[in-house]
Amino acid sequence: MPEFQTFFTPARLNEFWYYVKWLLFYVAPAIMIMAAAGALSMFIAMMKKSFANTKQIDKSENNEDYEIRRY
Repeated sequence: MPEFQTFFTPARLNEFWYYVKWLLFYVAPAIMIMAAAGALSMFIAMMKKSFANTKQIDKSENNEDYEIRRY
């Protein structure tokens, strides 16, 4: 029977965390940029809907407030 071996030796753990650190260092900015772009697009869509609803509300309020008669 083979001898018991520890897979997570200190050297292997150091190498693992070294690769994790560099992976996060290079990948995290791209993830944050994509998240910011998504949030910005959602914000722009929300603002467009807000202004569109405001225009519709203004039109309906203006029609109710004034009566126009032409002779």
